[in-house]
Amino acid sequence: MRPSPSLLLCSLLLMLAPAAIAAGPAIDPSDCVRVATGPGPDDIALQPGQAPRLIISSHDRRRFSRSGDIYAYTPANNSMIVLSRSGEPEDFRLRPHGIDLVQRNGRWWLYVISHDRELVSDQHSLMIYELVGDTLRFHQQLTSPLLSAPNDVAVADNGDIYVTNERKDGASIVEWLFLQRKANVVVYRPGQGWQVAADELAIANGILIQGRTVWVSQTLGEGLVRYQRQADGHLDQRTQVTSLSLIDGIGSGRNGHLLTTSYPSLIGLGLHWQRQRSKARTRVHDIDPQSGTSRVLFEDDGGVISAISSVVALG
Repeated sequence: MRPSPSLLLCSLLLMLAPAAIAAGPAIDPSDCVRVATGPGPDDIALQPGQAPRLIISSHDRRRFSRSGDIYAYTPANNSMIVLSRSGEPEDFRLRPHGIDLVQRNGRWWLYVISHDRELVSDQHSLMIYELVGDTLRFHQQLTSPLLSAPNDVAVADNGDIYVTNERKDGASIVEWLFLQRKANVVVYRPGQGWQVAADELAIANGILIQGRTVWVSQTLGEGLVRYQRQADGHLDQRTQVTSLSLIDGIGSGRNGHLLTTSYPSLIGLGLHWQRQRSKARTRVHDIDPQSGTSRVLFEDDGGVISAISSVVALG
């Protein structure tokens, strides 16, 4: 995901057959249904309810200066809409990336990474909206030099906001080229501001919070790592869970397992990033967080879908 190769553009949302997600044989791409979205869907958040729907960030990163949108898809009636937005700052242009949706006191809040107009930059922000029906009402814009190259966001139960940065220096490509371990995770605590929560990562990508446990995926590092959240917001007790490489997003699966996406070919990913017609092989993994063992749940050579960035289990 992100302004890096992992950010890559899928122009379609893939719906996996629910029965196939349970422990069993891998999912056959021919059993899947493609659902059109806006260009460059990147992250997906589940909004449960009587008619659950998926909230999807969309931005055409091949034309980075353009604005993006937030979509809502309701599988029950196959409805895809663009969520309207109100109250945003003057001249603001949304270029969404990672998102997280949380409910507090009966109200829904959407946290959105929004990028600057340039791919390589250090002028990014975190937007907070209240989701009311089909409208996103602007609530707050958070900026900081620590939001150097934000990729994904996750909000803890106490309100702490965690963001992964794929690079420490958002205006540099050297960290990508030389696989430098300078990426980090930063945390925002209302009233205290931003601070670095964990560092020495290689292209920090997806992030998932489960109570005191925080999972972070690295695209070019040692795969998936686990942390424990401390009282001051810092992440400690770093443990490598799996050595899977070129990992992108991370989500919750069934039976306490994790779901991640990955790219078998970095070259194929780069070509797809540059040219929409280039196909990129992609995989979805089911990971046992206790043993670290994993199995391929879904794999496609790009004929059905290229460069999957996010995966969500629904139902």
